[in-house]
Amino acid sequence: MSKTQRLLNILFYINRQRKVTAGELSAEFDISVRTVQRDLAELEAWGVPLYSEPGPGGGYTVLRNNILPPSFFTEDEGIALYFSYQHLLLLHALPFQSEIKAASDKLYASFPDAVKGKIDQLKERVAFWAPPSKADVPFLNELLDAAVEQIEIRIAYESRNGPSNRAIVPYGLYTSGGLWYCPAYDRKSGGDRLFRADRILSLEKLAPAQNSSVTLKQWMEKEETRTQAPLKVLLSKNGVRECKTLPFLSDHLTINEDGTGFIDTLAPLEEVPFMAKQFILLGEDVYVQEPKELVNEMIKRAEDVLRMYRTDG
Repeated sequence: MSKTQRLLNILFYINRQRKVTAGELSAEFDISVRTVQRDLAELEAWGVPLYSEPGPGGGYTVLRNNILPPSFFTEDEGIALYFSYQHLLLLHALPFQSEIKAASDKLYASFPDAVKGKIDQLKERVAFWAPPSKADVPFLNELLDAAVEQIEIRIAYESRNGPSNRAIVPYGLYTSGGLWYCPAYDRKSGGDRLFRADRILSLEKLAPAQNSSVTLKQWMEKEETRTQAPLKVLLSKNGVRECKTLPFLSDHLTINEDGTGFIDTLAPLEEVPFMAKQFILLGEDVYVQEPKELVNEMIKRAEDVLRMYRTDG
């Protein structure tokens, strides 16, 4: 066994056992205690966070997190993984953001010079675009922890109607349009609510949630069964191009031979305000036929804007 292989085996052995003595390592790898001590010193020089506890019941342990065993990738797999990390880092807020950056740096450092050169060239030719959002989300990790551990939390939340305090049980987190959203059971209303994570002003853990095991996937499946109405929209060529960039519309888009298109599907009535805001931005490139609720909402928004400018004049 090579020295490098032995050092890795010692590292993963300590990680599995949580705490070992030099004598146990000596017996396990058939080396002297002095060699064990030299190997441990070399692992520390590599940057491995080892902790030595002297005296009876003491030993060596790896600090902070478990060390995962090595994985072996092909060149293309390694490059694909590296650029996946880069894409994630485009989000302004991200769970485990520093850890993802550290993993990306470690992966790049492990590549041979030829592969590093290929990655550097690809950086000049490949770019990932993400909707710009500079909203800070100071409690993102805490929200995720509460969802995973199913803990009820108290939050101060900034809504359109002003700040309020709420006790909620988060189901999970998802990102859309560069923003993070947290669906949760809301104690005050007695039902599900969707919260913008960047609008949470404070967070306090309360206690384990009682009789709550709803997952994010289950919540999303439930959302698909909400009261829906026919959504019928006509689109110009430019409207088609714009709708291709909107995730909630692109899957329902039908394109005609002349480049124009239409949407004929079902949509939740609860989403009328959101859809009105999106469609009104497309101006003359979109004509909404149904539902009536959406048409009326777009008319109201257009009249509000017109009234504002007439008042200013």
